[in-house]
Amino acid sequence: MALFRRNTGMTAMTGVLDITSPRALREAHLLLVPSTVTVHDLGQLVKARVRGSMMGATGAVRLGRHSRLLGPFELTMEDAVDAGVPMPWTVSYAFQAPVEREDPPPPGVDDRDGFADAFPDGLPWREEGRGLYLLVALARRLRGAVRVAGGRLITPDPERAVDIVVHSPFWLEPDVLAKIVTRPLPTARLAVEGEEWEGPPPEVYSGAVIRQHLPGDPDDTSELVALQALADEHDLAQLRKEEVIDGYALIGEVGPYGQDGAVEVLVHVGDPDEPSVAEQDWASAPFVTYEVRWSCPEPDERERRAPSESYVAARDRVKPVVSAVARAVVEAAAGVVTDEDGFWLDRYDL
Repeated sequence: MALFRRNTGMTAMTGVLDITSPRALREAHLLLVPSTVTVHDLGQLVKARVRGSMMGATGAVRLGRHSRLLGPFELTMEDAVDAGVPMPWTVSYAFQAPVEREDPPPPGVDDRDGFADAFPDGLPWREEGRGLYLLVALARRLRGAVRVAGGRLITPDPERAVDIVVHSPFWLEPDVLAKIVTRPLPTARLAVEGEEWEGPPPEVYSGAVIRQHLPGDPDDTSELVALQALADEHDLAQLRKEEVIDGYALIGEVGPYGQDGAVEVLVHVGDPDEPSVAEQDWASAPFVTYEVRWSCPEPDERERRAPSESYVAARDRVKPVVSAVARAVVEAAAGVVTDEDGFWLDRYDL
């Protein structure tokens, strides 16, 4: 029997209507999930992306000022026909938001999530766009689909999600992390590039640099000497300070001669507004984010709905390496693990 609601507690929202019949679902964007996925399962994923979400308990969550996601709506075959839902989907969640579209995509443009194909008259953006990208990410994780208002279907590839992110209260020094990462990725090394500094140019010592910032020519060189001495004192004080690194990266090639690209570990201070760590005791203090990402040899193919066979083959070879590197990082640093879409992962499933 289908579940339809008149009162969801989400009132005073511009541009959205209560779902009271299967036909009303035709006007909403729908997240379609396998019948084995419960509202609790979906609620846990949404909670990782939407701070304070209670969807697992209430069946509804506000995604923006004028948008919401609610469900589940369990559809019989007759309900599915009325709702415009293709078979074999029987469980849906409705996303409602004001229609906000920008210009149509250029002819022939392709994108990994299929938005150009699903919205040929104008791509969704702002609140509608953000919500739809969340729906597609949920469909990718749950092996579902998104039926956009109007009938077109987006079926994202669940194998697309390669990158893994670890948020941790612990900072690992570059040399320590390098030793940890080289176990699953023997080619890993610090990604440090630059040129040896040979000191300031001669113009600094001649006074030419300082003179151009003075209101007029000094009466004698004593003023220049005093200013230079002050600058030297300031420089020495800065050099005496302990060196602080707030970010670094490791990189290692994958496959013979790097034919499968490289795996990077990007280390930096985490975003204080990151929703996936909101319930952690350490989230109120600065924390560290370790991004384990694949730098693929065919970046254009990564953004296509139907990538080349060579890209897919390389992706299949790299995914176990990314998982192994992420597992090594979280074993050393602990913390919270998410996939590239920001949904929680169990560290023991890596």
